[in-house]
Amino acid sequence: MNDYLQDLEMERATAWADIKDSHRRGSVLIAQAIGIELKQQGEIKEECLKLDYNGIYGYLPKSFISDYEYRGIQSFIGKHFEFVVSHIDVEGEIFAADRKKALEILAQKFWRTAQEKNKFSGFVVGVDRNSIYLLVQGIPVRMGRKEYSHTYFDDLQEEVFLGESLDVVVTKIHRPNPTLEIEGETATEEELKLINGYIEVSHKALEIDPMSYINEYQEKSTYLGVIDKINVEHGIFIKLKPRGITVRSGFPPAVDGKLLREGDEVNFKIQSIDHENRRIKGIIITPRQSKQTRLQQKRRGTTGYGR
Repeated sequence: MNDYLQDLEMERATAWADIKDSHRRGSVLIAQAIGIELKQQGEIKEECLKLDYNGIYGYLPKSFISDYEYRGIQSFIGKHFEFVVSHIDVEGEIFAADRKKALEILAQKFWRTAQEKNKFSGFVVGVDRNSIYLLVQGIPVRMGRKEYSHTYFDDLQEEVFLGESLDVVVTKIHRPNPTLEIEGETATEEELKLINGYIEVSHKALEIDPMSYINEYQEKSTYLGVIDKINVEHGIFIKLKPRGITVRSGFPPAVDGKLLREGDEVNFKIQSIDHENRRIKGIIITPRQSKQTRLQQKRRGTTGYGR
């Protein structure tokens, strides 16, 4: 047997030892989802993620991924999942995985050992326009838009996707308090948070704040910027070079707004800098339009700088 085959056999033997240990002791393993297959679960067939744990295949049923209900799991292919082995078929050389149990174990460890300012990887279980819903070491948490980035994003659904991993810093921990006394027969949502425990997290805390460079810019001066977003109601959002500070401008009166494009360079004149509130106000002086934009204008017989 050559060295490659020997290494392969040793890797498989180690993987089987891990799998048996997880089945016996409940240790948490991590594997990549490489596909989706239908498997018989009692009287019904259920979609399962096919896992690859160092050459050993396993199956994670959709109903055992987490307590969230997923309409589809196609986006989970290629992602990594924590799991505990719930069943082993030695003859068939496959195993069954339970992620819910793994998340319970991770959550118990988190509550015992985690501290504020610790960094973790959060698993995205949902996204809407203003919020990202994560599982951080088995703990569900909602992270609002303001904690995602120093950069403003109009719709988080265009930036973050189901099944992604997102690094976050824990900014607040309130550990479970099951002995908390409540008034009345039914606990309020806030009381349930205190009883079950909750955390707050931030992805923004891992970024360099562009506004920390605000002193590099001066009032009544002009700087190069790049159009980041164009919003009919709120104006034009520009990132000043080289630091990426986001500023906002109205539409230039002498320029057809339809000719402005995201990604175009502009000259931006700063009118005022509010250091206390970290805001910069100004106006676009001259659009520095791209070759493609100028070519479009030429074809239409316009210049974009008045009529």
